[in-house]
Amino acid sequence: MSRLTLGAVLIAIAVGSMIAGAAETPAAPRILVGPNMLVSRDGDFPHVELILATNPKNAKNLLGGAITYTRPAGGTACRTYATVDGGTTWRPSEFAEQVRWGGADPYVAFTPHGTAIFTALASAEDEKGQIRGFLHAWRSEDGGLSWGPTMNLGYSYDHEQITVDQTTGRFAGRIYIGTLYGYPEYTVGVFRSEDDGRSWIGPVDAASGGGTIGINVVQPMVLSDGTLVVPYADFEFLPDKVKYEGMSSSTAWLVLSEDGGVSFGAPRKIQTMQYNADDKVGRNLGGFPAFAADSRSKQYRDRIYVAWTDHRYGAIRVLFSHSEDRGLNWSEPTLIDPEVPEGAMQGQPVVAVNPDGVVGVTWYDTRDATDGFQFHQYFAASLDGGGTFLPPVRVSSAISSPLGPGNMKMGPSVFEHNGTSLLSLVSAASRWPGGGDYMGMAADKNGVFHPFWADARTGTFQIYTAAVSVAVPAVEPERAPAGEAAAAAAAPPVRVKAVVDDRVEVVFDPTRFDGAAKVAGIPARLQNTSKKPIYPPITLTVTGFGMQDPELPEYPYPPMWVIDPATGAGGETAVYDFSGALGNLESLEPGALSGPVVLQFRFEDPTMPQPIRFKVEGMVEP
Repeated sequence: MSRLTLGAVLIAIAVGSMIAGAAETPAAPRILVGPNMLVSRDGDFPHVELILATNPKNAKNLLGGAITYTRPAGGTACRTYATVDGGTTWRPSEFAEQVRWGGADPYVAFTPHGTAIFTALASAEDEKGQIRGFLHAWRSEDGGLSWGPTMNLGYSYDHEQITVDQTTGRFAGRIYIGTLYGYPEYTVGVFRSEDDGRSWIGPVDAASGGGTIGINVVQPMVLSDGTLVVPYADFEFLPDKVKYEGMSSSTAWLVLSEDGGVSFGAPRKIQTMQYNADDKVGRNLGGFPAFAADSRSKQYRDRIYVAWTDHRYGAIRVLFSHSEDRGLNWSEPTLIDPEVPEGAMQGQPVVAVNPDGVVGVTWYDTRDATDGFQFHQYFAASLDGGGTFLPPVRVSSAISSPLGPGNMKMGPSVFEHNGTSLLSLVSAASRWPGGGDYMGMAADKNGVFHPFWADARTGTFQIYTAAVSVAVPAVEPERAPAGEAAAAAAAPPVRVKAVVDDRVEVVFDPTRFDGAAKVAGIPARLQNTSKKPIYPPITLTVTGFGMQDPELPEYPYPPMWVIDPATGAGGETAVYDFSGALGNLESLEPGALSGPVVLQFRFEDPTMPQPIRFKVEGMVEP
């Protein structure tokens, strides 16, 4: 969805509120969700553990990272996905070390210069031939479309996380990588780059578990004066303290560096999170706490926000807290959505803050599930610095089934332990039933949020995204008398139903086929190639089969049927409604692409499909 589309909707809302009648209730803020966009068009294999960054110089340039099941010999490798058109089309990149050795923990960022940074772990051999977790970094000067040579930062690192100083202070442009090392002491340390990612210094120790408790780094942040904030979470790892049943807890902490990552202060406690090991399903949605800091807005500058999963209220829920004094004190934990149904589970929260200080939180939510573990992606926003949240909205247009057949495919790998060779069989569903240890979301320079989630609507984790904006009505001027207002208001636009075949292009996602039922699923999208909006209802009607050209011989095709989406019955015709594929936007704007609608066809002989006649209709302004 182009940002132009969202901007037009915002203007329409603001104008509509200005010409409303004097007795009308002021318009409330509204969350606008664009169509779901498929990022990963590179194959029917799982994509998990996602991350996203936005280019501070170009709102249309987004960069994502993912673990993918793509190694030729089996196992996982990390890839990046870049777009320069706001998320409509994406280009994947793979990396030789990842393909050869396998990898995990992808992370991406942009510097103030627009340079893209990508890091990942690779399980490669050290100088003695032992397999180690190497930390590699790459730079891109074209927004992630191509990448420079691999930079090796060393080995025995884990779970690296990146942040960049986007301020104009003395550490402007400095890149920080927080990472874990030093088992069994468990040390969190920080690499830094002072030359736009060309070279790296460190790591500098930031926090330690002291060998008595495990710790792991979470998303670092930079405040408006260049102060580096490094959060981490603790956990029990000693055999006599690890709990495999009942309630347990983990505490989140942070340390600050006021000298650009050279040294760090004492830990500050954030929150203690409660977990229930007996919740065998809900715990699959757990993960690391998610952080974001506001370094740009005027009213809420330097607030730090955190969201996490927690069992203190029974079913796993997303809780939220914030600090107004650099982590010394924190607000009482609150539910992101107090109205969530009693039996629903929530997980995989991500937090981002846009330039206006609007806080966005996105997460998985099972409230619409039929099997207890299916989920949708949800989003909520706070306009008052985390004090309250607008009612959440659903972002995903189809429910995910994380235990689907594609996610159950095994990725074999071989390793050695105490002289014994072992075969490991790991699927996305067994290792990452919640889609990874973290998901992504970022806000671009125009304030648009971009959730970036592992979506299993096909039974295989694919990467999806959507443009999400928060429309805040403008302050209304003094109202004119009712008669004058009515006279000034423009007449409602005249719209007529029309065939728009010449105004749209049909774009297809990867198709599916059920061999037992002989049914093909064809996910179709509509792209507006005209210069005017197309308004709902927007429909694609299958009108029949065959060419119906008297000048061509009639080939004796075996019969096939289109499946009516309303009744499930097969027939010669069917109507597919694309109105819901616009998210909750009011039109398909010029250049915009809709979300997918799955057309279904049943065959007597699927090796001999017939040509299919169709037409697309919508409401247009003459």
